[in-house]
Amino acid sequence: MSPLNSKHYPDRHILAVAFLVMLALLVLGQLVDRLITESYAPGPFSPDGSWSGHVPHLLLAMFGAFLFYIYFLPLVRKHRDSQRILTESLRKNELILQHAGEGIYGLDNRGRMTFVNPAAERMLGYTQADMGKNLVNHITYREHCAGCSLPIEECSILATCRDGALQHCDDAIFWRKDGRPLDVQYISAPILEAGQITGAVVVFSDNTARKQNEAILARWQQIFDHAEWGVIVYSVEAGQIERINPAFARMHGYSVEELSGGSVAEFFAEESRADLPRHIQMVHETGHHIWEAWHMRKDGSRFPVQVDATAVKDEAGQILYRVVNVQDITERRRAEDILRESEAHLARAQAQGKLGSWWLDISNDVLEWSAECYRIFGVPQGSPLNFQIFLDCVHPDDRDYVDHSWRAAVAGGAAYDIQHRIVSAGKIKWVRERADLEVAEDGTLVRGIGTVQDITELKRHEDELLRSRKSLRELAAHHETVREAERTRIAREIHDEFGQYLTALRMDASMLGIRFGADNPELMRHVVGMKKTIDTTIGVVRNLATSLRPGALDMGLVSAAEWLLSGFEERTRIRCRLYAPQESLGLDEERSTAAFRILQESLTNITRYAQAGEVSVRIELVDGVLEMDIRDDGVGFDNKEVRSRKTFGLMGMRERALQFGGESRIDSRPGEGTTVRIRIPCARELA
Repeated sequence: MSPLNSKHYPDRHILAVAFLVMLALLVLGQLVDRLITESYAPGPFSPDGSWSGHVPHLLLAMFGAFLFYIYFLPLVRKHRDSQRILTESLRKNELILQHAGEGIYGLDNRGRMTFVNPAAERMLGYTQADMGKNLVNHITYREHCAGCSLPIEECSILATCRDGALQHCDDAIFWRKDGRPLDVQYISAPILEAGQITGAVVVFSDNTARKQNEAILARWQQIFDHAEWGVIVYSVEAGQIERINPAFARMHGYSVEELSGGSVAEFFAEESRADLPRHIQMVHETGHHIWEAWHMRKDGSRFPVQVDATAVKDEAGQILYRVVNVQDITERRRAEDILRESEAHLARAQAQGKLGSWWLDISNDVLEWSAECYRIFGVPQGSPLNFQIFLDCVHPDDRDYVDHSWRAAVAGGAAYDIQHRIVSAGKIKWVRERADLEVAEDGTLVRGIGTVQDITELKRHEDELLRSRKSLRELAAHHETVREAERTRIAREIHDEFGQYLTALRMDASMLGIRFGADNPELMRHVVGMKKTIDTTIGVVRNLATSLRPGALDMGLVSAAEWLLSGFEERTRIRCRLYAPQESLGLDEERSTAAFRILQESLTNITRYAQAGEVSVRIELVDGVLEMDIRDDGVGFDNKEVRSRKTFGLMGMRERALQFGGESRIDSRPGEGTTVRIRIPCARELA
């Protein structure tokens, strides 16, 4: 039921009144006619006279019509216009009530609800039928906490119905039909008719969104007040600072009160102030702009800042405010200076060490080089890079090797540590590349980080060293050959000449004993002693000749090895076994001698250190390569420990093999014996 539906008079009521007025005029005409007749009969106005008896009636009717036209018809028209305006106003008010966003309900003068609009029904959950004629404090307006009805005298809305006072509350609780509280703000106004209070109208709105917005604003205010960076809000229209946070004031050595209403430009140092209009224009054009500048403190000192400005516009695009965030970047500048200095030191160190660094994003095929990498590869700094461009710099003969090595590393099967050639500015360089690959949690390869070192000079020195070593080895081999030849010569001379003299001397001693010993026993005894001494000397000479060069070598390596092992077993009581499926190996004298000397040195080491009980030797020619393995079951040793010491015996064995392009390898572990493996190529000589 609308509160604006009241009684009104339709047009038919006005016509009825007009008809009654006309009827009254006719009755009045009849009375006038009768009065004239009685006073002046007979006469021209007598009823039984002529037509003149009807004249009064006609005159009165004309007078009534004149009055109706002059007075009643305008009243009818005016009433119609008023009723049309009233109807339109009622319709508009009804629409306002039905579609208003705020809740509205009406009360009579006793505080009972008389109407409620849809918004109030929606917010409170009550309908017009639910509210009936209940007092407002029984239905919606209760105590905040308990939710029970307020006493009538304490209800401010009912106070409006009693004393007509306008009531306003920004923080109240209405209770929904389902028992849940609703934060509201409301206004209650009295309804007055003829100066009397006939009721009240209550308009209320949901405070929930407002309180949420207030909480958000409070949080932003907290951030604004406690932010570590400076924030100012500058009004473009007023041309001054409207708000400023404590951090900004503290940063510049002021209090907030001292800076209120000031200008932004006064904080900029002179060299930065000249460029300020351009930055402001960029803020206005783009809506947001960041730049670095110098600011001034209250004491006149300067410090670097980063300015982050945002233009706040209205719906029409007009700029209202500039919100400016200012951050002191003194520490950042100091860190950047340290970083730049560190990068410069690193660049100098890389240049001195000819060592560049690189970074490869594998998924996006993006390659980044340090400045030294650009210098090493002879590529202009800043040129676009990827893996293919890198491969194009590699020497054509090494390109497949580099690509294969990288793919093997990416596949996860090999380390990436290679040396290869590159072509830089038309020159060939040697580089060494190393890389560490990073893998994601799912096993996907993400990136590679590595170094590249220019080792051209190192390679040149290495080649020189290799040539020097080769020359030294050739010289040592030549000396060994000369020494072996000298040994052979000395051994033969001792064996042939010295041996002949000793043999002749023994024969003379024997003849002396035969001729004079029978008559002189004392002489015979001396002759026998001389013969024994001569025999011993012959044995020493024979052994000396053999140690210089065993005569068994003239019969081949296998025969010499048999002779050597036989004598070794006899002297040391260590069992020896020889496996030599080929009796004749067809080796030249130099290789046979080198192999024999290696075997001889190995047996010497076994005697001194191994504490072995058995020695086995394998000598075999396999595919043109002489293979000789010497094993013992002794105490063994730690290879790393022996490698760190100068062991000339082992070094000699290695050098004897290397002089023929061969190799020697020693495998040993403590408690597990020792194995010496010798490999000497012989194919060219045999061919």
